Order: sequence, then C-alpha cells, then structure tokens
Amino acid sequence: MLEGIIPILFIPFCEAGSIDEAGLRRIARFELAGGVHGIGINGFASEAYKLTEEERWRAAQIVAEEVAGAAPLLIGIAPNSTRQAIAEARRYEALSPAVLMALPPSTMAFGAAALRQHYVALAEASATPIMLQQAPQIPAYRHCALSAAELAEIAHAAPNLRYFKIEGPGSAAVIDELRQLMGSDEHRSEERRYFGGGGGITVLAEWRAGANGLIPGVGFNEEFLLAWKSWRVGGIGAAEAALRRVQPLVAAVSGAGHEHSVYLRKRIMRDAGYIESAELRPPIAPATPRKEWQALDQQDDVTALYALIRSLNLRVAETLVVELE
Repeated sequence: MLEGIIPILFIPFCEAGSIDEAGLRRIARFELAGGVHGIGINGFASEAYKLTEEERWRAAQIVAEEVAGAAPLLIGIAPNSTRQAIAEARRYEALSPAVLMALPPSTMAFGAAALRQHYVALAEASATPIMLQQAPQIPAYRHCALSAAELAEIAHAAPNLRYFKIEGPGSAAVIDELRQLMGSDEHRSEERRYFGGGGGITVLAEWRAGANGLIPGVGFNEEFLLAWKSWRVGGIGAAEAALRRVQPLVAAVSGAGHEHSVYLRKRIMRDAGYIESAELRPPIAPATPRKEWQALDQQDDVTALYALIRSLNLRVAETLVVELE
C-alpha cells in the first residue's frame, strides 16, 4: 500500500494557454529524481478544475509515460455524478494507476447518505483502489465535509476504498478519530492509509495523528522525504527538526491561498529552468497572505523566497537563475 511523500504535479502552460507537455515531463522527472514515493496528477495543484476532460486525460497519459512503473501513480478525479465517476475510473484503468483520488460531487449539498452511496458504488465498480479526498478549505467543497464517523461508515461499506486524503482545518483531528473508528475492525484498519495535504502546513500534527505520509505540491520535497524517513523508524526528533527547517518555506509558499501557492511553485520551477512560463489558467484567485508570512508572499519580489531556498540547499537551488542582492 502507498505511504510516504507523493506530490501532486502542477501543469505548466504555454504562453498560448495550452499544456506545456515538455515542461510537464521535466517536472515529473525532477520529482522522480528526488526519490518521492509516488507521483500524482490532476489534483488541485494541477489546476485540474480548469482543464477540459481531454486535457486531464492527456496530462495523466504524459505522467504515466514518465513514471513508467518507477513509482506508484495517483490520478485525481472530480466527477459530478456517480455514473461519470465510474466511467472515469474505467477509462483511467488503462494508465495503471495505483490509486484514484476522488473528490465528492459538489454542485449540490447532497448530504452524507448520498455521498456514501456514491463512494460505495464507485469503489465497487473500480478495479483501482479509491482514495476519498476531503478538502473543505476549497470553497466549492466546503459543504461536502463529512465527519470521521461518516467517513468510517463509507469505508466499512466499501473495501476498495483504501485511502483517505484529509485536508483543511482540523485535518489531524479527523485523521485521528477516523483511525480510531477504523481500528475497531482490526482487519479493515490494516487495509486503510491516511494522508494529509495542504502543502504540508499541518503535516506534523497529521503525522502525530497517525497519517501515513503527505501529498504535497512540487519543488522542495527533500525535507519532507528526510523527515518521513526518520519518522517512520521512530526518529521523531530528527523528523521534527527537518520539518522545522522547511516550515518557513512551507509557510511562504502555501500560506497565502491555493492558487498563489501553485503560482509560486511554478515561478520557482520556471526560474530554475524546468518550465517556460509560470502562468496560471484564468480566472485566477487573489492571494490572501497571512500577516506573519507576508514578507515572503510578494509575487514581485522573490529575493527572500529564493534566499530561503538556497539556505536549505535544495536541489532546485542548483539552477535558479535569479541573482540575489
């Protein structure tokens, strides 16, 4: 089963707005070369919600080609009906993913009973294990949040729903309670894995709650990998030290809203020579910087951000072309 650090790749765009396929391949190779435990595509970090169905398929094809069995492949889906979810699951089977990360239908407030039916039907129909993604920090999914008890009920009814990605405020508490509820059935508990996201802002709390890794973004996963390597063998102090080192960078990149985080990651990788453009696909949500992190959240002055990257001796710093004053 999956565990460890499994980043969701962003999708670079050409100036004309189409997918930069060569750039996407370079980003996939960069993360694979860093030793990540898996690769994900078509999540929020991929701006999948702004892609056409065929663009999402093409992006997944590209990443599957680059991964080529070297690491587990995670593919995100965000269907608006159960029928659509099953159709997508069957289509993506051709790419041999290790897991499909499935957001709930979000157009209406369907309620826990309907979402239970949805996930059970999807899990039963899919040959690929399902990861239920809960992301109430994203406005469109705020009303889709389920309690730990409701999540456990779905899991007990759907053996092929083997993973949870729990994000947003209170993620660690939900993971902790969900693990305890699933632990009442020892066999099923062994079949489930739990991940946090959110760029790693609350990763330490999630690991303390029993999470099996992290699903972050692109660009600086060395410190997460180092921390996880220590954490899984009981080196709690070393893991916490690694996370403390990277926390200012995590705060700077992930602390001012989702799309701002994607933009900064793209800008870092552009200035390191991996992609041609840092553009997001319009419309673009405004940054919402937190006061204590504002100094590193300025789009037009990356001096402090790049100084921090270089101080951490990250791989991406080796090719950064921006000169620091």
